[in-house]
Amino acid sequence: MKKKLKAWIFCRVAPHSPTSLLTFQKEQLEEIAEACNMEVVGTTQVISDGKWLNGFEIKSLLIQIRRKKFDILLINSPYRISIYPDVYEEFETICRLYNVKVLTYMDYISK
Repeated sequence: MKKKLKAWIFCRVAPHSPTSLLTFQKEQLEEIAEACNMEVVGTTQVISDGKWLNGFEIKSLLIQIRRKKFDILLINSPYRISIYPDVYEEFETICRLYNVKVLTYMDYISK
């Protein structure tokens, strides 16, 4: 029997956005996890401006990545991690360093 991938779901909205968008993102990503036979081992939902990697939730996520608690990170888009492409690229590099794949909603639906 093939081992299930362990997935972590990360959702973020800006402070001025409706919080219902957090629920919407989470539900979409849970559907992807289920369709791909992944085990969701954690979820992070954040309300922030999404600029830097220094918020409590991102730091906590980075700890889980370093501890190799999951294999794949499910996100709606790279902008959910950071609105700055270079900051997202740094985050993605950290994920690669610890063998964590990042799968966006758009990556999934374009397969």
